[in-house]
Amino acid sequence: MRPTLFLAAAALLVAGPAAAQPTPPIQTVALYSYGYAPQVIHLAAGRPVTLQFVNRSGNGHDFTARQFFRSSRILAGRADGGEVELRGGQSASVTLIPAAGRYPVHCGHTFHKMFGMSGTIIVH
Repeated sequence: MRPTLFLAAAALLVAGPAAAQPTPPIQTVALYSYGYAPQVIHLAAGRPVTLQFVNRSGNGHDFTARQFFRSSRILAGRADGGEVELRGGQSASVTLIPAAGRYPVHCGHTFHKMFGMSGTIIVH
């Protein structure tokens, strides 16, 4: 074995595995009849986060934040049309990198917003 090839192989063995990327923090968002918890969500601009949506009711609800999802870079999960739709008892996750801003949130189901199912995302 040539010395340079031997040194390269030895360096790979000593270096070990590449540093793993840290797991983004999880922000749980509960959907219930008729509200969100928390009602105001605070996130850090440019930092990955996983939003874990949990529908705690037996009825369908959604988390509609079109401007927020359009401004964010989605890394995993889905927010088709700027919303996450959940059947009763269902959960879903979206991992993203949010952009700074203040974004309105509401449930798009008939009368749900009027009954108080709205909130705000603030990204600093």
